[in-house]
Amino acid sequence: MEDYEKIARDIHKSGKTCSYALYSTFQKDFNLEGEFPLPRSIDGKCGALLTAHKIMDELNLKEYKESFEEDFLNKFGSIKCLELMKQDRRCNDYVGFAANEISKYINEVNK
Repeated sequence: MEDYEKIARDIHKSGKTCSYALYSTFQKDFNLEGEFPLPRSIDGKCGALLTAHKIMDELNLKEYKESFEEDFLNKFGSIKCLELMKQDRRCNDYVGFAANEISKYINEVNK
């Protein structure tokens, strides 16, 4: 099993946006197609959160979207990009969290 969290974090650290890093992490292995959402493009939400929702839609993991958003909010205190940027955390934490959660959902479905 790939370490999707590490892959996503490494792509993000290379200078790519949170949305690009997360989407491209899963794109090849799961034949994702289409465009990933840009950060703040929907209601000012975090790009990692928006992209996680997009990936979950494409991988038929829609039943996890609500709990993912709730877990994200509980862990980081917000789902809004600008509010998250005011924290001491870095976007890389949001990307890593999203990649890790998506990989867990994939594993659950494939059991």
